Amino acid sequence: MASSFDFAKKEIIIYFVIPMFIMSIIGGCLSLIIFLSLKTFRQSSCAFYLTIKSAYDIGLTIGSMLPFFMRWGFGTDWGLPSLFFCKIRNSLATVFSSGSMTCLCLAVIDQYFATSSHVHLQKWCNIKLAHRLTAIFTIIWILQGIPYVVFYNHIISSSSNTTACEITNENFSEYLAYGYYFTISNVLTLISIIFGIMAYYNARHLSHRAVPLIRRELDKQLTVMVLVQVLINSCAVLPFGITFMVRKITATSSDPVFLAKINFASSTANSLYYLSCASPFYTYICVSERFRQQLKYVLFEKHIKRYWQKRIIHNQIAIEITTNV
Repeated sequence: MASSFDFAKKEIIIYFVIPMFIMSIIGGCLSLIIFLSLKTFRQSSCAFYLTIKSAYDIGLTIGSMLPFFMRWGFGTDWGLPSLFFCKIRNSLATVFSSGSMTCLCLAVIDQYFATSSHVHLQKWCNIKLAHRLTAIFTIIWILQGIPYVVFYNHIISSSSNTTACEITNENFSEYLAYGYYFTISNVLTLISIIFGIMAYYNARHLSHRAVPLIRRELDKQLTVMVLVQVLINSCAVLPFGITFMVRKITATSSDPVFLAKINFASSTANSLYYLSCASPFYTYICVSERFRQQLKYVLFEKHIKRYWQKRIIHNQIAIEITTNV
């Protein structure tokens, strides 16, 4: 029974997480290209939050998802031979994941302010404030990642004589289970859902206000994008926090079958968690027609056509030089 769960866990990681890793890298890079290429997005505070979120998601994909499927899918744990990597991978993972969730939360709040009928709330929606808030929260999450470097260490099992990269401080372990995964993650998710619903309500009534057409369409587009992503993040993040706490509570169990079930549930929830960083680009593509048009414009009109025009000009110059010689 235990070996069956281990086999199922490995199969899920190989056939679900690895394709998700590839999709996450491609989607994150395309999101960055689109958000940075269009002036409309560069001037929007909500789009700025989504741009930073895309950068965090790429970091989480490389720094956490890659070691995850290498460890549980192929049995290669890069944290065992290197104590530095054991410490730094967990620290970077919490910085990237917390930063990503925070940016999505700020983007939803920003859209609530942007679509509000109250002028004093609309003033909170500006790019300078977005820069400052992003910098402040990045510093906060970096500081929160320092204890990971301190308390993650190599532990040698006396019974099996194997090495593991685990937390060696019980207080920090309690904080992770109940302070971070249960409280902070769920609070960010809850705030995102509440403001997402209010922003969606505001966006539906934008047509009744004296708002420029371009801005109104942009606000509708961004509101739908962030609201759907919030719902996906909620489904991806909540199971991970729950299974982490259950695993923490039942850590003293000696039943191998029960432990195999818990490890399987934890690994599945962890795999599902990575949807939060792999799905944004594809969510935007599915829910926003304007985003699809902007993707087509950025890729084919701005970059690919410009590349071929430069190639044609370069070839023409080369032919003229050869002819003159």
